[in-house]
Amino acid sequence: MQRRAISSKIKSKYIFFLLIIIVLFFGLYLSRLHKNSKEALSSALNENELLIDYTIDESLAYTLINTNGIDEYGDLFVVFERNEDTWQRSYENDFKNLMPWKVELADIDGDNITEILIALRKTTPYDKEIKNRMFVFNYQDDILSRKWTGSRIAGIWREFYPMELLSTPGQELVFIEQAEDDKEKISIYSWFDFGFFMIADSEAYPMIQNVTMKGENSLEITYYEEEEEKSQILSIVEGKLLAKEDD
Repeated sequence: MQRRAISSKIKSKYIFFLLIIIVLFFGLYLSRLHKNSKEALSSALNENELLIDYTIDESLAYTLINTNGIDEYGDLFVVFERNEDTWQRSYENDFKNLMPWKVELADIDGDNITEILIALRKTTPYDKEIKNRMFVFNYQDDILSRKWTGSRIAGIWREFYPMELLSTPGQELVFIEQAEDDKEKISIYSWFDFGFFMIADSEAYPMIQNVTMKGENSLEITYYEEEEEKSQILSIVEGKLLAKEDD
């Protein structure tokens, strides 16, 4: 019995270390794949072009490019198609007056058709201040079509993340939004019919650094308070993002 117990412990330790090695290898592989994809996309650009941001969906890469080598905003939206180890330009659209700076993919309405989410800085006919906005597109059969180009979503925000937070169809959009007293808050928006509506927001936090999903109806934020990094788990409860109490 004692030998069997010892053997079982050895097997458990072996499996544990094997899992660690697999996780580390997979993380290294993803990191290398990301790096190689960026290098390959950059090498496919024309002279003086600079890659601002990109996201990859199977054989297609959706990119924001600055044609003058300026690294702050893009002025061109380009779709590349993978051909073995290289990327070939298959579609482009002039975004020079929109100042795009981030591109993400999400299925916001649960119809199994991926939307392209592009963060940009511009004015609107009803708001002459340059702010972060968002346009939502569909791309099918080499055609980029507008799904939503409303003048405003969230308040004054500086970052967004698509997440599958709720069990309802479609992914939600999580924003880091300006709050009072130079603080920030998290707000969550969901697609409904022809636009977005807010389903929850949090209290104000100083200097939010990162937002990650921790499971259904749960996310974790990290923030700095008095030069100390802190973290908090938040959950949606009746229209509010509330801090989870420590067990």
